[in-house]
Amino acid sequence: MRKKNINRIVFVVFALLTTSSVFSQQEYKLIKAPQVVYKNSLPVFVRNCWHNLDIEKDTLAGTSLNRAYKEIIKNKKGKEIIVAVIDTDIDIHHEDLKSAIWINKKEIPNNGIDDDHNGYIDDVNGWNFLGNKKGESISYANTESTRLLSRLKNKYGSAYEFKGNKKDSTLYIKAINIYKEDLAQMDTLKKYNVLNISEFRGGSRKMQEIFGKNTFTYYQIDSLYKKNRKAEPKIVSSILSIRNYIRLGLTYEVLKADSLKIIEKYKTTYNPGYYDRYSIGDNELDLTDKYYGNNNVFKNAKLTYHGTIVSGILGANRSNKIGIEGFSDNIKIMPILAIPTGGYENDKDVALAIKYAVDNGAKVINMSFGKTLSANPEWIKEALQYAEKHNVLVIAGAGNDASDNDLKPFYPIDYDENTREEFCQNFIKVGGITFNGDKKFLATFTNYGKKTVDIFAPSFFLKTTDANVGYSYRDGTSMASPIVSGVAALVRSHYPRLTASEVKQILLDSSVKYDLEVQVPGEKQDTLKPFKELSKSGGVVNAYNALLMAKEYSKKKKR
Repeated sequence: MRKKNINRIVFVVFALLTTSSVFSQQEYKLIKAPQVVYKNSLPVFVRNCWHNLDIEKDTLAGTSLNRAYKEIIKNKKGKEIIVAVIDTDIDIHHEDLKSAIWINKKEIPNNGIDDDHNGYIDDVNGWNFLGNKKGESISYANTESTRLLSRLKNKYGSAYEFKGNKKDSTLYIKAINIYKEDLAQMDTLKKYNVLNISEFRGGSRKMQEIFGKNTFTYYQIDSLYKKNRKAEPKIVSSILSIRNYIRLGLTYEVLKADSLKIIEKYKTTYNPGYYDRYSIGDNELDLTDKYYGNNNVFKNAKLTYHGTIVSGILGANRSNKIGIEGFSDNIKIMPILAIPTGGYENDKDVALAIKYAVDNGAKVINMSFGKTLSANPEWIKEALQYAEKHNVLVIAGAGNDASDNDLKPFYPIDYDENTREEFCQNFIKVGGITFNGDKKFLATFTNYGKKTVDIFAPSFFLKTTDANVGYSYRDGTSMASPIVSGVAALVRSHYPRLTASEVKQILLDSSVKYDLEVQVPGEKQDTLKPFKELSKSGGVVNAYNALLMAKEYSKKKKR
């Protein structure tokens, strides 16, 4: 792809290759970031795949995936690699995902028998820890603060006399403060949803006048904007707002559905009188009560679309010439439902989901979710150590709160909160970047942390699969996490003898470093810090570099 087609705002960067703890830099040539200048805006066709592009050849801080296939992988096949996606429902019948969905070959479909004797009946494609034996599934769960407040009330009564229990007293204070924050956010979300619907309807009417029809594509709106960027401000604003709605897959129907979700969340998620485990029927405080749920992993995919957009980034079909391309056709996605569309994940569901993934052959686990309060972090700790013992790499998003994770933990975490020491070496936390090459290089929403965020990856304007509209462009560290999972899966597919901890170290050491001052998310304007100071690795994940390092490291292991 020619440089003149991919220009962007002033992007002055210099390469700082990592001082690898695995290799000497003299053994091979890693990709580095040259000094370049971006001008104008990215063409739409570049935005469709910018996260796969290369900083040296394409002047974009992508993962160099296209270059890796062309120069390193070539016709090498690699081995099948199972990647568990712990998330919401996944549209396993989507045209770009259906060939990538994991099939449990030990299970005979729909015979009502646990053929593989793993305790989960007919788990042909994965498991739903939010379901029950009737085939039903909850979409709305409590927040962690609501969950904790209910538990403490049941334990101590309405007076909340903690009887000297410092741990419960501290949890109560955290829970009540976060509960108030959550309610305030919901009120804001409700307000903006009403405004969004009104704005969408008004903008759509103007677009209908221009195009003479009710439907229009992102490409059409983008072209219209380029022709009218100097028009009357109201017209430009209307075009830009509709363009953004379309890229996010937000049709009028989706926006209306979101407004109904908000109403439902008030009734359930944020209601202290609502008990989210009632229909599931398990004991949420007993980790040994684990054989609950059902095998339906896609029923509510249109309502809970998050799992589908995550899966597309990771493993969309590369060879069908439609939609988008994932990281490898060797990837088989194992859907595991543990994340509700409303509320927060239950630590029990996540812990059991991790163990299910490990026990059923996953080598990489993607977790594009998180929360600022955890009732039972020890369950997650034990599950992560279980994954480490079985050589499984776990990758999670850093969060979208524009917050410093060093100061405010974003669970799940891989360190002891008291000692700050890591308890496992198979866990990667991922923050997000944009395609901007100036101080806006870091996504405005991303969390960061020199000690607690491991690496960054593209997280803005990424085209992916969508259960409602086929494809859309999405933002968030939920997108950055599967990018790192995809690179990890690619490495493990071609170099299966590498351990999970070795792959983690390779991804961090091979990341591309940018000597760039960036705006710190969540801080006042022009609060700048060196990009390299906002994560452990100080870099952006790179498939080309990772494969080169993996190749050399594999040679050393054979000696």
